Amino acid sequence: VAVLGLVAVACGGDEGGETGTTGATGETSAELQPGGTLELALISDIDYAWDPNKSYYSVTWSYYRCCLLRTLMSYNGKPTSEGGADLVPDIAAEPPQQSSDGLTWTFTLKSGVNYSPPFEDVSVTSGDIVRAIMREADPDASAGGYPFYYSVIEGFDDLTAGKADSISGLETPDDSTLVVTTTQPAGEIPYLFSLSASAPIPPDAEDEPMGAAEGHTKDYGRFLVATGPYMFAGTENLDFSLPAEEQQPIAGVEVGKSYQLVRNPSWDPSTDSLRPAYPDAINITIGGDEQDLYNKVVAGELDLVGDGVVPAQLVRQFSTDPTLQPYLHVSQDDVVRYLEFNVAQPPFDDIHVRKAVNLAIDKAGLRQVRGGETFGAIAGHIITDGLEDNLLADYDPYATPNSAGDIAAAQAEMAQSKYDTDGDGVCDDPVCDGTLAVTDEADPYPDQAALIQQNLEPLGITLDVKAFERTTMYNKCLDPATHNAICLAPGWGKDFPDAYTFGPPLFGSAAIYPSCCNRSLVGASSDLLQKAGYEVTEVPNVDAQMKD
Repeated sequence: VAVLGLVAVACGGDEGGETGTTGATGETSAELQPGGTLELALISDIDYAWDPNKSYYSVTWSYYRCCLLRTLMSYNGKPTSEGGADLVPDIAAEPPQQSSDGLTWTFTLKSGVNYSPPFEDVSVTSGDIVRAIMREADPDASAGGYPFYYSVIEGFDDLTAGKADSISGLETPDDSTLVVTTTQPAGEIPYLFSLSASAPIPPDAEDEPMGAAEGHTKDYGRFLVATGPYMFAGTENLDFSLPAEEQQPIAGVEVGKSYQLVRNPSWDPSTDSLRPAYPDAINITIGGDEQDLYNKVVAGELDLVGDGVVPAQLVRQFSTDPTLQPYLHVSQDDVVRYLEFNVAQPPFDDIHVRKAVNLAIDKAGLRQVRGGETFGAIAGHIITDGLEDNLLADYDPYATPNSAGDIAAAQAEMAQSKYDTDGDGVCDDPVCDGTLAVTDEADPYPDQAALIQQNLEPLGITLDVKAFERTTMYNKCLDPATHNAICLAPGWGKDFPDAYTFGPPLFGSAAIYPSCCNRSLVGASSDLLQKAGYEVTEVPNVDAQMKD
C-alpha cells in the first residue's frame, strides 16, 4: 500500500509506514500549525458506512483512531521507529492489570472523556465499552467484522449463540472499572481493546441494550457518536429520542460520495496525549481516477490520497529525480501482498498445483510492476518478519533464483498433480483452462494480472481474469458461492502488533464468510462446501495448530 501526500497529516501522521510524498508546499510536521481544512480523497469508499463493529479495513481504522473514536488502549499514529507500535492508554488511565493466573484483566478509565453532541454532557463509562463488545457478539451487527478475536472472553460465544443475554466475562464494579475474564490466558486482551469494535457506545434515554446504536444494526455508522477530536458535520442534530426508523442520519455522511469531519467541541485535549488534531475540518471525497488524484496531490490541489497505490511511474519519478527526492518518504509497514488460492476449487484443491504456482511466480517482476525496490521487500512467507522478531527471516520454502520464478521446479511439482495425467509438468485437465481469477481494476493490478498469467502459462494454467472496484473485488473473493479460484490482488496488514493477527483471520474456520476474511476456505466444513456447491468434501484445517 502506498500513500501520496503530506507526510504529517492531521492527528499525528498516518498509522502505518507507507510510501508517500509531500504536497506542493513540502511542509513538515514542525511547520504544521492548527487550523485550516485538510482535503483528502479516497479511491474506494469506507467499508460498511463507518460502522465500527463491522468495519475491517485499515483505512477506516485510521480515521477512527486519529479522529473519531477513542478506545481503552491505542497508538500514537506514527511509524514504528517513533513508537507507533507501542500500545498506550487512551481512555484507560493506565495499562490494565492482569491477575496471577492470567485469566483476568482490570481496566481503570480516565475521568472527563465525554461524547460529542448531542451527548456532550455524557461521560464514557465502563458499561459503554461492554455495550460495544456485546454489539460485536451480535452476528448481524458485526457481520464482516472480527468477532472471532473476542471469543476468548468468557461468555462471548454464548451471547453470539443466543444462549445468554449478557457476557459473563465482562463486569463493571463501577463506572470507571472494567473487569475482563477469559477462558484461557490471552496476552492479546489489551490489544483487543484498542480495536475500533471496542469503542464506547453511549446510552440512550430509554436505556436500550445497545444505547445509541439500538435499532441501527445495519447503519450505525450513519448515526455514529464520536469521542475523538472530530465528529461528522451535523452530528449535533441527531435525535435519539425518536424511534430508530424515524431518526435522520448525519448530514456530513454521504455514503459513496463525501464525508465532512469538524471539530468535536466536547473533546478535551488534556485527556488525550495521542492526537494533535491540527486541522479545523477534514473533507473526504470518494472516487475518481487514481492517476488524476495523484496529479492533484502533486499540484497541491489535494493534501492526501488515503488509499490505493501510488502509480509505479510516480514512485520511479520521485525516486530518481533529485529535485523530487526530498518529497519522497518511505517507512516500513507490516503489510504483505499475496495471491490467495481457493483450496476447494479445482485446480487449486491439489497441493502440488499450489506449490507449482508458488515456484512459478516472478515475485521480483511483480514488485517492479508496483514501482521497484522502493515499494517493499519480497516476502518469503505470509506473516511479515517484523511481527515475528525476525525468527523466520530466512524461511522461504519457495525461493527461486533472484525471486524471478523457476519454471523447471514448478513443472516438477505440477507433474505430481492429479491434473497432469502424463507427468510432463503441464496441466492437461480442462479445469486448468479459463480458471476464474478476480483482481482489482485499478493500476497496477491489470499489469500484475498479465504477468501472473504469463508465469502460469508454462504450467498449462490459463486465467479468466475478472477485474472489479476494490471493495467489490474483496467481496467476490470472500464469498464461497462465487467459486473464484484465485484472488490476484489481496493485501493483509496487522490488526495489532502480533503475528496472531495473520493466523485466525486468514486461515481460521471461524473467519469464513460471512464472518470475516478467510477467502481461501481453509478449515471449511463439509456442510459449507456442500451448500456452496463444491465437489470436494474436505479441505485442510489448521485450527488446532493455531490454537497450540
